[in-house]
Amino acid sequence: MLDILNIPELGKLEIVEVYEYYDQPVLYSCKNAADHLYLVVAADENNKYVTWLCVAVSKERLNLIRSGKIDLHDAFAHSENAYTITVRVPYDEYAAVQTDWMQSCQVPEDMLPTPGECLDLDPKYSQDLATQKR
Repeated sequence: MLDILNIPELGKLEIVEVYEYYDQPVLYSCKNAADHLYLVVAADENNKYVTWLCVAVSKERLNLIRSGKIDLHDAFAHSENAYTITVRVPYDEYAAVQTDWMQSCQVPEDMLPTPGECLDLDPKYSQDLATQKR
């Protein structure tokens, strides 16, 4: 499996929740040692690397995304701090991870989740990240 949790600019990441899984997590939330939260989705793949989109999220916004009040498309296309991190993780274990920062509104539409696609996590059975302690 690719090391999708080692993004030098963000620090070593720890998965908080996995929302979609296909051979590896493809949509998940994670946090770094400073407790900064990120929402991450696999956006593109070719024979050299997998491209991931990462957006920083507050606990409150992540709870809105988790409950379906903000769809996944808008979570990435209209991030809270107006930027998206594009991370290219090469299949060659000796090649470096490439990280680019761009304005969220500039992310190509074909890399974003489909508009209207939402998570629908039942708060009765899922963690409330706003009250979660480390």
